[in-house]
Amino acid sequence: MKIIHLSDPHISPDKLFEHDAKERFSLALQHICNNHLDSKLFVISGDLTHDGDSESYNKLNEILLNSKIPKHLFPKLLMGNHDDREQFKQIFTKISLDENGFVQYFEDIEDKRFIFLDTNLSNTHQGHFCNNRQSWLINTLENASDNNKQVYLFMHHNPLPLGEPTSDYIGLQQGDEFKDILIKFKKIIQHIFFGHQHITVSGNYLNIPFSAPRSTWSPLVPNFSKNYRLGTANTDPNYNVILINKNSLVVHTEDFLKDNINWFETTKKF
Repeated sequence: MKIIHLSDPHISPDKLFEHDAKERFSLALQHICNNHLDSKLFVISGDLTHDGDSESYNKLNEILLNSKIPKHLFPKLLMGNHDDREQFKQIFTKISLDENGFVQYFEDIEDKRFIFLDTNLSNTHQGHFCNNRQSWLINTLENASDNNKQVYLFMHHNPLPLGEPTSDYIGLQQGDEFKDILIKFKKIIQHIFFGHQHITVSGNYLNIPFSAPRSTWSPLVPNFSKNYRLGTANTDPNYNVILINKNSLVVHTEDFLKDNINWFETTKKF
């Protein structure tokens, strides 16, 4: 099974930090269409827009509808800290919601359950996962366990510290509560996917592997040196390609802005 994981497109009518988020997102979609139409799932894990306004959500919807993405790959959309849940719901009226109006839902494919979480709270860049959202997740995981489903979690905010205090300050704030849920259900949780920090990162948390792609708009490198800030990193935007097989899960990185060079034709000259 192939899954496309893209994050943080930050769609805006105007250029942001000299980058056109709309153009980069469109190029990413084109690259996906050229290479990955055999995918089973396409997920965009939050910060769909930069300002959470209706104009930006309309533009996002327009780009998606005008792309060659087939209906079965219309992306699963998540809320990020730059998003506005109510504005989003007015444009994307077919999106699934939980009983409390949060943009939380799941999809079962064969013996796998893909769960999409809402970690947005208005007027803060920090991630929040309130009691109502926790209860929904616990019920969804209990049902998955009862039905022998392998679970894959998608969310916007990083649920664990990644090593840089300033960036980690805007990660998930209910980390201990979320950790307890992971511990209770870690036998069935196969992987955690997130975005938010605009960096390519992977690792292991509570014996559960995790991964995140960079932003398609403004990618960053890990800022341990304090030299890189939003819009200044000299690196390529990307999205991730996940391959799930019976005994493995592999995450590949696609740097979609690089020239489309035929590698074999180039290397056979040497």
